Amino acid sequence: MRSPTDAAAAPRSITRDAVRMLGGTAAGIAMLVPTLIAVVTAPRRPAPAVVRSVAARLTWIDGIPRRTPPRAPRLRGLLALSALLQLVVLCILILIGAGIVVGVQMLVAAATGGPVALFSARPGRVTWTTVGLFVIPGLVLLFLALSGIGGIAWLERRVWQSFQRPGAGELSQEVVRLHTTLDEVVDAVDAERRRIERDIHDGVQQRVVALSILLARVERAAPDEARRLLSGARDETQHVLDDLRDVAWRTYPEMLQRDGLAVALEALRDRVAMPVTLEVEGPVVADRAAETAAYFVASEAVTNAIKHARASAISIRVRTGPDSLTMTVEDDGVGGADAAGTGLSGIASRVAARDGRLHVHSPAGGPTVIEAVIPCG
Repeated sequence: MRSPTDAAAAPRSITRDAVRMLGGTAAGIAMLVPTLIAVVTAPRRPAPAVVRSVAARLTWIDGIPRRTPPRAPRLRGLLALSALLQLVVLCILILIGAGIVVGVQMLVAAATGGPVALFSARPGRVTWTTVGLFVIPGLVLLFLALSGIGGIAWLERRVWQSFQRPGAGELSQEVVRLHTTLDEVVDAVDAERRRIERDIHDGVQQRVVALSILLARVERAAPDEARRLLSGARDETQHVLDDLRDVAWRTYPEMLQRDGLAVALEALRDRVAMPVTLEVEGPVVADRAAETAAYFVASEAVTNAIKHARASAISIRVRTGPDSLTMTVEDDGVGGADAAGTGLSGIASRVAARDGRLHVHSPAGGPTVIEAVIPCG
């Protein structure tokens, strides 16, 4: 059985939902002019901002988050229908306002015996009987007007769903893109595994072999010579540990998962011998997958600048927004970076897997600018 508290809360909840629906729908009129401008300029600004405003208003009405806007080609249609519905709401509110003005004038005329200018009614012509005859039709019209606003609120939500839902052609293109991205990611993972194997074989393994030779010599050496060889073995052991840390760091830095992108980039900056300028602007991103993709963009770009660009300085800029993360890495090297190379194509596949974009600008003579725009969930 429902408790008395639940029974009392139900009407309050219904009233609150109705107020949100009517108020949120009527508030859309404030965006009528920007919406009309956005219809003309879509998909360029201010269309994305207006669409975000529509999403926020609909979310306030029904509490359902709308984080993914319709695709750019559909923005104009969505905004056009939204502007049309806002015009209808404006007309309804004008009619409601006119009805309120008429009602107030008739009440005043019935109470004071004065005239009603809207009807050219002379003094004394409007009585309480006249007011009574208008009450029921007025209430019916008010109910219909409010129901119309409620219907438009429902229609706005359905319009959003319809334009957000991709069509058959878009789904086909998305499937093709996902298959291509999957192949590229698999190739990138294989290349990364080969790089790790090469680092271990050419670095760590060679040092371990050298360490084993030193230890074998210790067994055969005289005491004084053995102490000198053991000192060298300790140094070689430290080099092995350093190489292992480098391999682990390039594979996936634990600091990125634990402390976030900004701290991981600071550690990357501190590990690089040349000057690296780091700027991080905007709020902290909660999307770890986006941060991971951005980190590896920075890591690969810095590695390329050190190995191939003969750069003397690197700058890393990170800007975060409500729905995207932008990473820009610039060096003053000789340029000529190949976007189709193994390293850059690998991070391009990683960014594309997040539905992001990677742009490489590297003319001969430099500078090289690598920019990644990664959506955040």
